Amino acid sequence: MSDRLMTAADLERVTGMKRFSNQVEWFRREFSVNVARCGDGSPIMTWATFEALNQKRAGLTSAPSKQERPPLRSSTLRSVK
Repeated sequence: MSDRLMTAADLERVTGMKRFSNQVEWFRREFSVNVARCGDGSPIMTWATFEALNQKRAGLTSAPSKQERPPLRSSTLRSVK
């Protein structure tokens, strides 16, 4: 994956929209994310983030495994009051 920012042409090609506000709305509608914006209103998105969003939507990301946490105190200390 690349941490390179998507250019205006990239964003237009991916979203199919030319207006910045429509591009931001597309990301909100498709991925349920609020995209950061530049001072001119253009969305800021890296290719790595876009690819991660696509993988999440496709169910390809691995869910974090829930590991049991060790007890904070030993069992002998728990029984002492």
